[in-house]
Amino acid sequence: MLSQRRWWVLAALSLIFFFLNGATFASLGVVLFSMISELHWSLTQAGMSFSLLGISCGLASPLPALLMRRIGCRRVVVLGGLCLAAGFWLAYAASGLPLFFVAMVFLGLGYALAGNIPGVYLIASWFPKVSARMIGIYLMIGAAGNVAGPPLVAAIVAASHSWRLNWLLMGMLAIGCTVFCLVFIRDYPPATTVPDAPDMGAVAATVKASVVAKSYDAPPSGRGPWRERQAMQTPQFALVAASMTLTIAGITTNSSVAVTHLVHLGTTPAFAAFILSLVALVATLFKGVSGRLSEIVRPSRILAAGLVLQGIGDVAFSSGAAPVSAYIFAGAFGMGWGLSYVAANVLLLDYFGRDVGARILSVVWMISTLAAAGPVAAGIIADRYGTFGPIFAAYAVLLIIAALPIFLMRAPVPRSEGAAARVAS
Repeated sequence: MLSQRRWWVLAALSLIFFFLNGATFASLGVVLFSMISELHWSLTQAGMSFSLLGISCGLASPLPALLMRRIGCRRVVVLGGLCLAAGFWLAYAASGLPLFFVAMVFLGLGYALAGNIPGVYLIASWFPKVSARMIGIYLMIGAAGNVAGPPLVAAIVAASHSWRLNWLLMGMLAIGCTVFCLVFIRDYPPATTVPDAPDMGAVAATVKASVVAKSYDAPPSGRGPWRERQAMQTPQFALVAASMTLTIAGITTNSSVAVTHLVHLGTTPAFAAFILSLVALVATLFKGVSGRLSEIVRPSRILAAGLVLQGIGDVAFSSGAAPVSAYIFAGAFGMGWGLSYVAANVLLLDYFGRDVGARILSVVWMISTLAAAGPVAAGIIADRYGTFGPIFAAYAVLLIIAALPIFLMRAPVPRSEGAAARVAS
């Protein structure tokens, strides 16, 4: 019974992650292109709406970890789905910036509650022996929403000549996904009530630690009692948080300005939406293999390679108007996005264990709120200089600088163990 139920849990989590990715960050830039024209917003104002979405998502990221302990993961995801529906319908009703900003806050809150924080925790609980692989599949399916979102939204807006219809339809779909999650998501039963249930803490720590140690001679990550504050004081946590912040900043900025950027360079909105979809497609494919790859190669090296590839993509995007530059951007940035996103999640679980790793993941998302400054900065630069190029060049430099220490990074050792090792020596 449990073996069948876990697949329904995975299906429901993947469905809502697919939807919220495709309907929010990935396609918002497509809708904004029409809203800017009709409502006479500046690029800075449009960037602010995107930033509010990111800020609310980041600031709300501790909420899932807190609520999961009190009401369970299932109710957290359902609550997130309801916030998504409310945000979409507020966007449908908006005729000016204030109400649209409120809508973005609700969408960010819904993304945090229904997104990968409860998703990663539930999947690690239901699939303890293959958690990295299944997390990769979950993130891959969710990332497929980034592929489907931009062209679908572009088609809806083009066919109806109305951005409002898009928001109305997304609100209806949000309710459908929420009902599906309510029916099929279940929290993992406590081991005391299920005789054949594994000891989740022990399995997640020892199995993943043995994989890490055998694969690349790293210290067993599950060894020793990690505490959240102790884990967040390690350089490894700081580097993972920095890498995720840079990655999210690039994704958010690209999604918010790519259509406007490429149209200003002489392409069509349809081609720009296609490039966004292509980026997401490449990222999706690489997310699918990154989980398995993280069991073979040190995840820190995968993360470093992903950052370098993102930097290469940003350079191509900032420098050329030719279609070949856009395709180089789509391929390189998509590969880097896929590799970095999965590797960062796996690293936290490998280094600090399932429970602590999943909880501090919410702190990483809160830190990544800094990425919300990207779209605003891009809008200010474009309004002043007439091009988005400098923001992409700046991202490239920061990504490549961060890659080197992450490439050399080793698994942390809890302080108690480090002290014991020094006494023994």
